[in-house]
Amino acid sequence: MPYENERSEGYALIQLENSEALREFNGTILTKEAERVEPPLVSPNRRGWLPRRVIAIDGSHLVAPVKSGFPGASAGLLTTSVLAIKLDRLMNIDAGSIPRPSFFRDMESSHTLEAAMPGTNIVRKGVDGDTPMEFFRYQTYATLSNAIADDHETLLETFRDICDSYGLRTRISCPVSDCDKFYERKKGEYPCGCDRRETMFETDALRLHEYFANDVRGEGEALGRLRSVLEILTLFNILRFFAQKSPAYLKSCAFVLDGPLALFGTPASILRPIRAELLRLNAEARSHNGADIALFGIEKTGRFREHLTNLDWQDREGPGSRFPEQTAIALNDEYIKSNIAPGGKPFGADTHFGRVVLYKTLQGEHAVVNAAMLNEASQDADANSLECYPRLNDILDVALMRKHSVGASLKAPALSRISQANAQ
Repeated sequence: MPYENERSEGYALIQLENSEALREFNGTILTKEAERVEPPLVSPNRRGWLPRRVIAIDGSHLVAPVKSGFPGASAGLLTTSVLAIKLDRLMNIDAGSIPRPSFFRDMESSHTLEAAMPGTNIVRKGVDGDTPMEFFRYQTYATLSNAIADDHETLLETFRDICDSYGLRTRISCPVSDCDKFYERKKGEYPCGCDRRETMFETDALRLHEYFANDVRGEGEALGRLRSVLEILTLFNILRFFAQKSPAYLKSCAFVLDGPLALFGTPASILRPIRAELLRLNAEARSHNGADIALFGIEKTGRFREHLTNLDWQDREGPGSRFPEQTAIALNDEYIKSNIAPGGKPFGADTHFGRVVLYKTLQGEHAVVNAAMLNEASQDADANSLECYPRLNDILDVALMRKHSVGASLKAPALSRISQANAQ
């Protein structure tokens, strides 16, 4: 950031141009041949599915300075929201009418979970010897102890049951400062096994405190990881609720997560239990409904989106000219390693519970969809048949709001008006 009226004179660019180190570095960048890539296309049988409800989960976080505190003192706010849109009500609207804004507001219901989180130089009032990291650990536990609705189990109970059912490996160092013991996950709050008997928390297994402790401004990274955990635990909390109380909803509703179906960083330690629980829930859905769960995530940016943009190009015609609308590309590990993300392990082996599908919409837009890994076939990274992507046909209808034969002239405009009405 320059000072006022400060101008660059270009010396840095000249230095970069003449840098021997940079030239040597450029020589080590992995490149691929410019030959034409033939992506693995799939053709799911589209049926114009309209779900009863779309249940979308999204979160946000921000870090703000605390002016009355020590230098650099900060606090964070986490928000996780669940929005249910009753799409079945659209079917009762006359195609030529424009409903009142209140109609669209009534179509939506939402639940929001908020949490204030400590940042740098923030401690608990009245707690002797408290530190910002210990406060963060406590507040993480307190946040997950909440429920998104009165009749739901808490997020902590969701976390606990999933981890206990499928086994969570937690061979990690004790989060308490200067303790040489290894952490042992138990229920709730409990004393450490060391002589000091410091308080431990069940949620320390996520190791979010490590981001808080190791970075100069680690609270931002820690908050981002916690937000992702909250979103995914909220998703599974809802799926578990429906599986127990109203299993028919697992067939008639679509479940959407903003972002990839994945856990990154230290919380990815719960990926194996998450995958196993998803298989169980889908088996429950199939036994009750004879259908898989329509669950997916949407990536708005990133290397997969960039790859699709580059693919859908012809030198003479320009961007968006190679593939017809409604082209779906189902990626297997060989293709991903050859063209997008080179590496050793299969892509997403340690992070994802969804499979990537590239899609070009009816309007010619590009989208990256994560279809949930709902069966054994979907967990085979080398395969990419339609069996690996249960309900991909319905997912694409919902994700990109494809026009239906019933209410075709209404659906997309109506959903647009929902947002406009709420904005008013």
